[in-house]
Amino acid sequence: MRRTLVSAVAAAAVTASMFAAVPAQAAQPDIAGSGSSFANNFVQKCAAQYKAKTGNNVTYLSTGSGTGRKNLTAATTYAFAASDSVYGAKEAQPGHIIVPVIGGAVGLVYKVKGVKSLKLDPKTLGAIFDGSISNWNDPAIKKLNKTAKLPDLAITVVYRGTASGTTQNVQNYLQETIGGSWPAANQTWVGKKGASVPLSTDMAYKVNNTPGAIGYADLSDLDRKVTMVSLKNAKGQFVKPTVKSASAFLSKQKIRGNGEVDIDFTAKAKGGYNLSIVTYLMIPSGNRGEAGAAAKEFAVFAVGTCSKKPATGYAGFTGTNYRQALFFAKAGS
Repeated sequence: MRRTLVSAVAAAAVTASMFAAVPAQAAQPDIAGSGSSFANNFVQKCAAQYKAKTGNNVTYLSTGSGTGRKNLTAATTYAFAASDSVYGAKEAQPGHIIVPVIGGAVGLVYKVKGVKSLKLDPKTLGAIFDGSISNWNDPAIKKLNKTAKLPDLAITVVYRGTASGTTQNVQNYLQETIGGSWPAANQTWVGKKGASVPLSTDMAYKVNNTPGAIGYADLSDLDRKVTMVSLKNAKGQFVKPTVKSASAFLSKQKIRGNGEVDIDFTAKAKGGYNLSIVTYLMIPSGNRGEAGAAAKEFAVFAVGTCSKKPATGYAGFTGTNYRQALFFAKAGS
């Protein structure tokens, strides 16, 4: 079942002038945002580019998608949030516009001594994450890795302990590809509890220092040497997470007539890495004065400029998808 992960700006909420070039002399107040750890490196680089071009300051705090959305709802000093998932049906939420900005892969990282290459398919990954498979020399893993010397070693699942858009997307992926008890649209980890980390940036360190561990982290956050799983895609290929393989998969996703992009984790894309996600900026649609206007200008810059040459690890929108996303964002008037 497909899950909507990205909504373009609601038509009545954004004017076409939003995506005009930001004038170099534009004077806007300093603004702050919070949210997605996946988006952190992208937003930080984009903020630096934005300041160089306009002189305006944008600061961003990586808190996790759930906290970012809560901060925006609370009408705090945050002018925008970044999130890898939309507000859930039971979440309190402000009137807001949603701007898709960037995509990327979620890597599956592991620490098994002597195993430098590991293949997994969705079914086996799900069994590892729900605890049905608890040892690295399990027959199901051995069947996929016939030449690997898999040890008699317990598996430790490392997961995000805070509300996380990445967690939601991983669980959506499992729900769509294998079904079972995996939930959709759930930002809290429901799988086997092994060891938790608060942010994606903590995942690589924890896995690297935990023999037998496996976890998930945004490719853009893997700032240290880690070993990553080759995941079987819908074409039957085992693919590692890269910018190229994420772009190959995301290019197959369609934007609906209402501006929503419905990620199909079962889509067949040659060379595509199916566990790839997108993130977006959320901006209050109500009048928040100069800060609201500044947040909209920054969103314009993020899509129109920063997504074209993003920070390492991110996959920007390309071709028809980019043009359509930009069209829907401009269409509001």
